[in-house]
Amino acid sequence: MTSEETTESAAPVATLDGTIWAEVDRALAGITATAERGLLDVIVHVPPAEIIRALKALKADATLNFDYLRSLTAVDNEEDGIDVVYHLYSTTAKHNLTVKATLANDNLFIDTATTVWRAANWLERETAEMFGVRFNGHPDPRTLLMPEDMDDTFPLRKDHPLAEIEVLQGEGMGYSEEDQ
Repeated sequence: MTSEETTESAAPVATLDGTIWAEVDRALAGITATAERGLLDVIVHVPPAEIIRALKALKADATLNFDYLRSLTAVDNEEDGIDVVYHLYSTTAKHNLTVKATLANDNLFIDTATTVWRAANWLERETAEMFGVRFNGHPDPRTLLMPEDMDDTFPLRKDHPLAEIEVLQGEGMGYSEEDQ
C-alpha cells in the first residue's frame, strides 16, 4: 500500500491539514502507517512488526528529529488488545507525535525501543509490570515496582481483580456523571 493510499484510508486528508503528517508520512516511506488527528498531535498507527523501523526513521529524519521519548506506556482496549503508546518530541523542531502499535491479547510481545532511545529502559519495565507487555531484547527486564514473583496480575489492566473496587472508590469524589 502506498503512503497516499494509507493516508486516504486512515482519515480524510483534510482532517490532517495543518499537522506534521505529510513529513511523518514521507519519513515512514515503506513502513505501513495510518494516521488520525489527536487532540494535541497526530496519532500514527504502526504494526508491531514494524515499530522499531518506524521509531528509528522518525528519530533519524533530519526534518522531524524526534530525539526525545517523552513517554512510553500502554492502553488496555480489553477484547481489542493492548496499544503500546510512544509519545515523541523533537527538541529542535518543537513538535509532538504519538505512535501506537496494537498487540493482540494472546501475543503481548513487541521489540524493545531501547535500541532507539536508552530512556525506554525504565518505561518498558514499568509497562511490562503494569500491563503484561513483554519487550523482546530488553537489556534489563527486572521488575521496578512489583514483587519479582508476581507475574500473573497486571494492575493497570481492566481485568485486574481490583479494577472494580478502584472504580467504586472513585465514586463521590466530586465528579458529576457529565464530567466522566
